[in-house]
Amino acid sequence: MASSLDSGKGMRCDVIQIGDMVVYVKDGARGIVIGLQGEKYHIKWEDDFVSWEVREWLRPESSEKTEQRE
Repeated sequence: MASSLDSGKGMRCDVIQIGDMVVYVKDGARGIVIGLQGEKYHIKWEDDFVSWEVREWLRPESSEKTEQRE
């Protein structure tokens, strides 16, 4: 039985909620969560594009800043 720490394939399991700033891990784009539906997050990106994304491709922006300082 996998714990919540194991889910996410080795990634940190920070909770993402509506209003949070996130980073798309594939290209570094930043956006804000504007909705949730099941396993997908509705994101408004800094270029005003809107898309639905799965959790595994998102990182809370605060985690991004912390990792850059280390």
